[in-house]
Amino acid sequence: MLRKLKMAFTPGVTMATHPDMMASLYGDDSYFLVEEPLPYAVCPPEKTRITFGEWWALVQRMANVMRENLGVRPGDRVAIIPRNGVEVPALIMAAMRIGAVAVPMNYMLRGKEVEHIVEDSGATVLFTDPEVFAASIRDRSLLPGIEHWVMAGISGEAPPGFESLDVLMSGVSDHCEPAALDPDDVVGIFYTSGTTGFPKGAMVTSRGFLESQRRAAALLPMGPKDFGILSLPLAHVFGFAISVMGSCAGVNGYIMRYFDPDKVLALIEEHRASLFVGVPAMYAFLLARNPEKYDLTSLRLLGSSADAMPPEHIDRLRELAARPGLLGKKRPLFAEAYGMVELTGLAALKPALRGLEWPPGCVGFPVPPTRVKVADESGRKKPRGEAGELMVKGPGVTKGYWKNPEATELAMVDGWFRTGDMAKRDRWGRLFFVDRVKDVIKCGGYSVFSVEVEEEVLQHPDVEEVAVIGIPHRTMGHVPMAVVCIREGSRVTGEELSAWCRDNIASYKAPRIVRIIPIEEMPYGMTLKIMKKDLRDRFADVLEGQT
Repeated sequence: MLRKLKMAFTPGVTMATHPDMMASLYGDDSYFLVEEPLPYAVCPPEKTRITFGEWWALVQRMANVMRENLGVRPGDRVAIIPRNGVEVPALIMAAMRIGAVAVPMNYMLRGKEVEHIVEDSGATVLFTDPEVFAASIRDRSLLPGIEHWVMAGISGEAPPGFESLDVLMSGVSDHCEPAALDPDDVVGIFYTSGTTGFPKGAMVTSRGFLESQRRAAALLPMGPKDFGILSLPLAHVFGFAISVMGSCAGVNGYIMRYFDPDKVLALIEEHRASLFVGVPAMYAFLLARNPEKYDLTSLRLLGSSADAMPPEHIDRLRELAARPGLLGKKRPLFAEAYGMVELTGLAALKPALRGLEWPPGCVGFPVPPTRVKVADESGRKKPRGEAGELMVKGPGVTKGYWKNPEATELAMVDGWFRTGDMAKRDRWGRLFFVDRVKDVIKCGGYSVFSVEVEEEVLQHPDVEEVAVIGIPHRTMGHVPMAVVCIREGSRVTGEELSAWCRDNIASYKAPRIVRIIPIEEMPYGMTLKIMKKDLRDRFADVLEGQT
């Protein structure tokens, strides 16, 4: 506990020096496991267990490669797009160590999307690996602004046109002097999911990354005795923020290349894991894979963010992991966080305190020093209990969108960031997520909150996944439609689900039409959040001509 408090409250720490403290506090006591040995000459062969100290020496070599071999200077942007794994946070931290600006990208992005981010950010150095280059980029001429193509994930020499990270690291020291960062310097540009067009680059600062993560790590019951399974995309701000938070607490862990629900369940059992953090869709996939077959009783803390978590999923997960205790069953604590790219991952948290129950939809309290308010369209604070747009002010809030002053002006109001989320607060100040502003369905004068309807549709025993969207209607403006994935073996029809909705959900918000699609057709984003814009585009004309 003393180490966590020192990590949380030591002044003057920046993203350039944070890992120094991490390594000095936890060193060889904390470690993480990787799925395959790192293919670099400076790493011991066949080694899949890496201590915090060993990892930090590797990061400093990467930082020296950037500074000495590639000519990266403070403020330069460094594009990072290898597969999920240890190289992602290592390269991000290496760029920050020398005062450069990390530009991480989802390895599932494709040509035009990568081209947009690289050109928009102005990056001249790009790190990738053979698998991602072959699947996502394919042609170096697509990115003429890149001067140095560096191939990670290989041993020895790189293919023509690339420099080998392995070879470059063999020629530099494992100690790199940190840049003199100001806490408010921009250290990363994390691009949004692009739900309304090409993604925008949210500029995040050193203070923004560290303040909330350090305090959350001190608040939550986790430390060097814990072992977590990390399957979040580490190029996304949520995954990277979780890795920073875990390092603040000295948590041990297993880093997965990609999310596989069967493997996650098996790893929890094999390693007696005590921690798992995911997004609601990940938990839905876990619950659909017969989790009763696995021993999950080692779990002490579960976490979720990025979307609303169905209460019934929380209850089932906690019951699956329950174990005998002196006063009856002991169930794992479940902590939900509220955050987004522009808030550097975390703004509000439901503390997982024993014996404390939270009402459905509640995302807890702001994490100090973050402040929130629920406002009307003009930015005026709304009374407690009334829904409005959530606005946030604090160190984690983005400094704006990179090279996009128009979007920045729309999003920022007197230092407050407009999240685009509908929320409300109760008399105790607890924060409740209601819906995305753009996902609220205006139907015949009523406001229908899609998240609320989704929670009700999920009560049907045959429904595995659902997204409720508004589709154009000639007289009502828009009406709710449910796009549903049903459980394996179910024979329920869309008409039967529509009838069930009419019988169980208030008429003004019950989906007028239900479409069943295969789970592989549900459009998921980087954090497995459903991309409702894609569904709205797909089904926009489903009621065309009807009155």
